[in-house]
Amino acid sequence: MTAQAPIDDDQHRLSARHLYWMGWRIARIAEFLDLPRATIDSWKKRDAWDEATPTQRVEGALEARLVQLIWKEHKEGKDFKEIDLLGRQIERLARVHKYQGSGKEADLNPNIERRNEGPKKKPARNDVGDEGVIQIVEAFEASLFDYQRGWYRAGQHERIRNLLKSRQIGATWYFAREAIADAMETGKNKIFMSASKAQAHIFRHYIVQFVKEVTGVELKGDPIILANGAELHFLGTNAKTAQGYHGDTYLDEYFWIHGFETFRKVTSGMAM
Repeated sequence: MTAQAPIDDDQHRLSARHLYWMGWRIARIAEFLDLPRATIDSWKKRDAWDEATPTQRVEGALEARLVQLIWKEHKEGKDFKEIDLLGRQIERLARVHKYQGSGKEADLNPNIERRNEGPKKKPARNDVGDEGVIQIVEAFEASLFDYQRGWYRAGQHERIRNLLKSRQIGATWYFAREAIADAMETGKNKIFMSASKAQAHIFRHYIVQFVKEVTGVELKGDPIILANGAELHFLGTNAKTAQGYHGDTYLDEYFWIHGFETFRKVTSGMAM
């Protein structure tokens, strides 16, 4: 019993600090943790919660969330993505600390030291950089409606998603964003197929528009080939010309496709 008490005390102390930084009042924290208000107030003064910098507060929240995810017994795909994202944020904060100590801009951005080394290289085509990938994934997740989150969760567990939906509810818009976010993160190829190639290019329009809005980079080419090697193909439904590609396949409004059974055999071999 005596060995467990300090552990519980430390856990309560950390929980109280995080709640305070989230804007909770001392009295509410004490009630929530079932502790005396004087104890919470004492921790606040001794640990100087009010003097913590914004960076320290963010680090505390990152640490708490990362530990929570690491200890989660049955992790889902979204948990691993969040662990990776939190790890990158911790690395960025480490660079901030190094910069605060040295004042060197190169400590904040390691690419600066390499800018003038050797011959100038032509910028990689369709390259948004690591920061751009993070921005795209975060913008995608922040833009979703609840029913679209259901589509996303299904994609984490099911090989095939077959949607019977209302008209004009943002399905093409959603899947264009889902595809480019995943292609940027994983390097997986994406294949978009519709009743006509012009209709498939609606996906391309949404993808190019989204990436340009978020990062300022305009994706070019048909197919679009990303800096990480992922290829985005936009095809019609001619079974003879659709063969030979491989990747996650998005098939739009397939009830309108002539000779669907033949076409399905082709696409089933393409899909990953």
